[in-house]
Amino acid sequence: MNKWVLLGLKVIIALVWLACLWSQTFAAPILSEAMAGLYSSQVAMRWPYLIMGILFLVCVEIAFATVWRLLSLSGSGTVFTAKAMPCVNWVLGCAAIATALTVLVSLCFLISGWHDATMQAMDYYTIALVLGVAVLAEIGFMLLMVVMKGLLRVATDQSSELEQVI
Repeated sequence: MNKWVLLGLKVIIALVWLACLWSQTFAAPILSEAMAGLYSSQVAMRWPYLIMGILFLVCVEIAFATVWRLLSLSGSGTVFTAKAMPCVNWVLGCAAIATALTVLVSLCFLISGWHDATMQAMDYYTIALVLGVAVLAEIGFMLLMVVMKGLLRVATDQSSELEQVI
C-alpha cells in the first residue's frame, strides 16, 4: 500500500484517538451532567451514563490501536497473514462490547425517560431514534468485520498453501 495513504490513515487514527481522550475528559462528563440537569428522570442515570460512555470510548481507542497495527502490517506486506487475525478479533470484540454498551444505554434511557413529561415533549423520541440508529450501525459494522475476518481467513489459508507448495 502507498506509504502516503498509510501515513494519512495513521494521522486520522491519531486524531480520532485524541478526540476520544478529549471526549472521555470533557464531553462525556458534561453530557451526562447536562442530561441529569435537564430532566428529573435522568438524575439517577448521570453516573451510569458517564461510566458507559467512557467504556464505549475505551473500546473505540482499543479498536483503533489494533487498526494501527493492521496498517503497520499492511505497510510491511504481511497483512494477509496469521499475524492480522488477533487484530481483527480485537476490533470485533471491541465492536461487540461497544454495541452491548449502546444497547444498555438505550434500554436505560427508554425505561428511565418513559414517564418524564418534559422529556416526552422535547427530546425523548429523537434521542431514542439516534440510539436505535447507532445500535443498527454498530451491528452493521460487526457484520462487516465478520465478513472481513472470513476473507482474511481465506487469504491466510491460501497463502499458507502457497508457502507449502513453494
